[in-house]
Amino acid sequence: MVKRILCMLLLVLMLPCAALADNAMIVDDAGLFSVFEISDMEQIIQRIEAQFQMDVAVLTTYDVPTTYSDQIIQDYADTYFEQHGYGMGEDGAGLLYMIDMNNRAPVISTSGVMIDYITDDRLETLFNVSYDHLATGDYGRAAVAVLQYLERFLIQGREEGSFRYDAETGQRLSGLYNALTTGEMGVAALVGIAVAALMFTSVSGKYSLKGSTYRYDRNNISCKFVKNEEQFLRQSVSVMRHPTNTGGGSMGGRSGGSSGRGISVHRSSSGRSFGGGVGRRF
Repeated sequence: MVKRILCMLLLVLMLPCAALADNAMIVDDAGLFSVFEISDMEQIIQRIEAQFQMDVAVLTTYDVPTTYSDQIIQDYADTYFEQHGYGMGEDGAGLLYMIDMNNRAPVISTSGVMIDYITDDRLETLFNVSYDHLATGDYGRAAVAVLQYLERFLIQGREEGSFRYDAETGQRLSGLYNALTTGEMGVAALVGIAVAALMFTSVSGKYSLKGSTYRYDRNNISCKFVKNEEQFLRQSVSVMRHPTNTGGGSMGGRSGGSSGRGISVHRSSSGRSFGGGVGRRF
């Protein structure tokens, strides 16, 4: 009887853990992180979630099928995000950083309003700050570096002039993001017009000598022209081809002609919109 009661109590205690396991902050299935690294990651994630109300998770796995297709790798991360209950608010805002050990690739999946914070330039930065750590097998430091820069970007806010575009077609999906509100822009325009009018009135008055007693002495005016001849002998022009920056690796659906403030958006196999991409293989 006592054993049965103890078993029932144990099951009750395990229920909250089972519920939390579906959306744990750190899922180190590949066993890459130390206890101290996990603690560092959790502290950053807790700060982000408390301040910005967006989910952040880190996943390491050997479960992604071996493939050369970035689309398959990306879809695995997007689907994992969906099926494990990540995302805060009605739009399911959040980010998943995945280290795919089968394909040796880092992956970032963004959802909801988080998409608008991670422009193509910022996405590339997140991959770049972690690449050297991944290449040397220091996976914990790679994940911590990504989270540190992510927190920095969120504090900086959305980038002025950013916009979403379709990763497949390149079609723009949203207008340019303006940091100023419509009201603020209206006030700024009125102030600018008032200042311009004041300056025009002041300069115009000075040139027309309004209110001035100044008189020109026409008898004290002289002008002398000097002829100067210069001969143009020759011209030398050098032409140098500048190398095109082709980038360091795959960006998982980034449009080659997009601006760095563009935000590549794709759809998962379920049809839900996600941002992010696949970084260089390590």
